[in-house]
Amino acid sequence: MWNTDHIVIGKALVSRNVTLVAERGLPYTLAERIAPGVEEALAETSIGPVSVTVDDGALMLDDDGEVHLSDSVPTTSDDADLVVFLTELPRLWRGRPVPAEIDSRRSAAIISVPACGTVGLRRNTTDLTVACVAGLAAPDTADETFRSVESGQREWHVDEERDGKSTLAATSRWGWVRVVAGMVRVNRPWRLVSTLKGLIAAAAATASFGIFYTSIWQMATVLSPWRLGLITMFSIAVMGTWLIVANRLWEARRKRSSAAAWSRMYNAVTVVTVFAGIATMYIGLYILTFIAGLVVIDAGFMTQQIQKPASLTSFLLLAWLSTSMGVVAGALGSSSDSYESILRATFGQRERERRLQQDRTDTDDQVEKSRQAD
Repeated sequence: MWNTDHIVIGKALVSRNVTLVAERGLPYTLAERIAPGVEEALAETSIGPVSVTVDDGALMLDDDGEVHLSDSVPTTSDDADLVVFLTELPRLWRGRPVPAEIDSRRSAAIISVPACGTVGLRRNTTDLTVACVAGLAAPDTADETFRSVESGQREWHVDEERDGKSTLAATSRWGWVRVVAGMVRVNRPWRLVSTLKGLIAAAAATASFGIFYTSIWQMATVLSPWRLGLITMFSIAVMGTWLIVANRLWEARRKRSSAAAWSRMYNAVTVVTVFAGIATMYIGLYILTFIAGLVVIDAGFMTQQIQKPASLTSFLLLAWLSTSMGVVAGALGSSSDSYESILRATFGQRERERRLQQDRTDTDDQVEKSRQAD
């Protein structure tokens, strides 16, 4: 947990120091990359030149796995730095995705990296950071900079009853698309492939049968491309469904509307992550099967078996059918893979709860060490 004891709060605070506190992984990498751009952009506003530093840390989560600034940053009365947290966790406000939120009393803001989307992520994060700093440092004179991130798809909601907290919330369904795509990027679907060793072994073993059995050669060259395409979609659907069901990745629908929104979002992210990971594995297995076919199978012998001249297309079709067969068989192999590894790769609700517990454990350990030191 990042040490926030030095953070001090003041109203209408003008600070020349901005600290970007980011979680390890994509948020921290992003914070390091945008820091120079944030300094340049702020220097051109009424705020003037600032110094931007980057630190690693994590926000506190509540029992529902949600982030609250009040749990992470204390309220005090002296001047200090402005703090902008970058987190990989999604944020919701009244059932809508939230890219950013600021708290003037704590001179702090939260930026949800997934809500920044995937295209132009660095630019979007820089713009949000500049807007948050403007809203915190000079709310009266830098309103244009603060409002610059508003569009027809998102707008600021200033709640004076909540001590001037401001929330940038999505106003269209496109906001959901952006946050789901952003969470999938944070998940890195290709990372899922490395956790499915049993699945890949079973798929590769089954696909290899297509190289040695002449009946599969004949079938592959007879089937039309559209039928092979249907077989591919069926095989991917079977494997994806098996992974989600066997590893209990699907979140049950909650009765509370707020909890239901979280469940829908995480289910959508899980489905996209799983199927994107399977598609990545399919492409890799297809390439390997095609190369193996070229090495093992003699073109003249294949011509005799399929009763027509063997061409490069024949090998491509054979690899296509063999890979689809392997993926169907590989679904059963996934049962031997680590549940915890798959859960971390898809980052569902239970993974959020695990991280919440880990954060609490780390905090308790730090408190205990402090007591022992005293």
